[in-house]
Parts: sequence; C-alpha cells; structure tokens
Amino acid sequence: MARFRYPIVLFAASLVFLFIGMLFRIQHWPGGRLITGSMMMVQGFAVVWLIVLLFRGDKKL
Repeated sequence: MARFRYPIVLFAASLVFLFIGMLFRIQHWPGGRLITGSMMMVQGFAVVWLIVLLFRGDKKL
C-alpha cells in the first residue's frame, strides 16, 4: 500500500486546489479557469499513475 501513497496524496491535494479554483470561478475572481483546468489535469495524471501502479503488479508478492 505504500506505493499508492504518492498518487493518492497528489489527487487529494489537487482536489483541495480544485475546490479553491471553483470558488474563484463562482466569485468571478481572476485565475479561476487556470486553477480549475490545471488541477483537473493534475487529477487526471494522478488517476493514470494509480491505474498504472494497480495493473503493473509487483513480482515480489
């Protein structure tokens, strides 16, 4: 389970910043679209990283 730590932490951190980006968009503050879009890309990267780790398998087990 330790090998899943980094993609899960990355996903959780980007989720926090995604909510901040949504707040910026709701309030019509500048930079909301940039924050929201970039955090969605980071979440996509974290999900792909997690899927690769899940399906790669560990030969030591």
